[in-house]
Amino acid sequence: MKKRVIPGTSLAAYGHGDWNDSLQPADPSLREHLCSAWTVTLHVQSLTELARALRSVGRVNDAVPLETWADEVKRDFQRLLVRDGVLTGYALFEDRGRVRYLLHPSDATTGVRFSSLAMIHAILEDMFTPDQVSDHLALIDSHLSGPDGARLFDRPLPYHGGGQRLFQRAETATFFGREIGLMYMHAHLRYAQALAHVGDAQRFFKALCQAVPIGIRSIVPSATLRQANCYYSSSDAAFEDRYQASAEYERVARGAIALDGGWRVYSSGAGIALGLIVRHFLGLSTEAAAVSIDPVIPAELNGLRVQTALLGRSIEVQYTVRGRGCGVTSIVVNGEGMPFITRTNPHRRGAALVATSSLLRRLSAEGNVLAIEVG
Repeated sequence: MKKRVIPGTSLAAYGHGDWNDSLQPADPSLREHLCSAWTVTLHVQSLTELARALRSVGRVNDAVPLETWADEVKRDFQRLLVRDGVLTGYALFEDRGRVRYLLHPSDATTGVRFSSLAMIHAILEDMFTPDQVSDHLALIDSHLSGPDGARLFDRPLPYHGGGQRLFQRAETATFFGREIGLMYMHAHLRYAQALAHVGDAQRFFKALCQAVPIGIRSIVPSATLRQANCYYSSSDAAFEDRYQASAEYERVARGAIALDGGWRVYSSGAGIALGLIVRHFLGLSTEAAAVSIDPVIPAELNGLRVQTALLGRSIEVQYTVRGRGCGVTSIVVNGEGMPFITRTNPHRRGAALVATSSLLRRLSAEGNVLAIEVG
């Protein structure tokens, strides 16, 4: 990790690309001088998670340098990647200290002004101040959202008849779908996770519904018929070709173009969707020595009851939802109140942590009831 940075900075170099492999660099020299803001957030996540793990086993002396390193990356993130209040998608570090911003309002090269993945993961990893979070969620609403959910960019990357200039697949692919079509469900689900992180229960629930094909046309009227028991990896605007997509892309936001379901039964996204429902909507997550309870549920679903399993025991979970729909205020197991501590969250009341040993002592072999109050 120390070797793969932009010279003179703590920022990870692009290498062969980030998760969006449609944006692999066309010019090999870009690998050492281009930086993806999204990769930088993953760099910080890797350092902080490793430091947390080392602290949990008593290796504090090993954890401290990693935490210091993460802070250095965060400083360069703010100093070099946030320009005019907007996080860039990419930064190209040129000669004499010049920085060219791509996928940013100042981008005169691609014409693409906003990139959602960088913003979403910066929110998830607490790379932004609270004000920056509000500003970037507003940008996603204004420029990066369609009727079917969050989109990777505010418009397609330019298509030059198959010739590549900056990026490989994005500039050569003829089919307007998946990452090329910009509504990639995997990224949308991370957007939903960011909404849960900041406690926006209404938009979080809507984002989950946009990812579920059952009754999709009641949520996304321009969606075409889709198989209801399959996860779809994307929502593809049904343009005839890349040229029409570039010329008429604004029709997506207006709901004036049909939206087809993309690849079906695509493994990783379906797992993320299920994880969001269990860990963030229902708010149940088992950790090393505790159970994290942190539901994010709109108040209209007050009284929700769920039959599930927790720590190997069958249990009915009952939700009393008020106010914002997040922030646990009470946990009762089989009629007995449970003590808990609250995890720090810079945007709202964080997750309630209940000691696993205490919870197990109160659970019976069957007939268990877990009552959670939030709001």
